[in-house]
Amino acid sequence: MLRIDGKKVYLVPFEEKHLVDPAYYAWLTDFEVVRYIGRDEYLKPIQFEKVREYVEELWRNRYCSFFAMHHSGDDAFIGTAKINYLNEAGFSTRTADIGIMIGDRGYWGKGMATDALFAICNYAFNDLSARKLTAGAVSANKAVIRAFQKIGFLEEGRLRKKLLISGEYMDHVLLGCFREELHPVI
Repeated sequence: MLRIDGKKVYLVPFEEKHLVDPAYYAWLTDFEVVRYIGRDEYLKPIQFEKVREYVEELWRNRYCSFFAMHHSGDDAFIGTAKINYLNEAGFSTRTADIGIMIGDRGYWGKGMATDALFAICNYAFNDLSARKLTAGAVSANKAVIRAFQKIGFLEEGRLRKKLLISGEYMDHVLLGCFREELHPVI
C-alpha cells in the first residue's frame, strides 16, 4: 500500500475504515475544524450520507488522490490530505491543487500541517511529476497560510472578499510553488 512519510505524520490512501471512523464525522461537524475548508455545507448540520457521497466522488475522480493522515508516533488518524489535478487540462500541464485538514484539534499547533504539506508536495513533485502545485486558503486561516509559506509556497494572488465565512466576506488567498521552491522546514 502507498505510504507517504513525513517526520511527524504519514499519509495513506483514504479507505472505508477512515470514512466510517467516528472521529472523521466528528471533525466534519466541528465548526472550528471546518470553518475554513471551503465547504459551506459542513457549516450546517450534515448527514453522514452526504459525507459518504462526497468521499465516493473523490474516489471515482481519476484526477484526485485522497489520503488519511496519521500521526507517526501513535498511528492516530488525525486528518486528511488531497492532491487534485482538477481535470484533464491540469493533468496535461502537470499542475495540481493540494489541501489538508487537521481534524483532531489535539494535534493543532504542533507542526503537523507543515510536515504533511511538505510530504505530500514532495510526493506530488517526485512521484507524480507535478510541475507546479497550487492551494487556496481563507485569509483568516493564518496558520495554514504560514504552513504553506514555510515550505516555499508564495502568495500568487488574492480574491478580495470572495468567501462568505460566518457572515463575513473574507479574501481567498491563492498560493503556488514550483519544484525548485519547495524546501523542508529547518
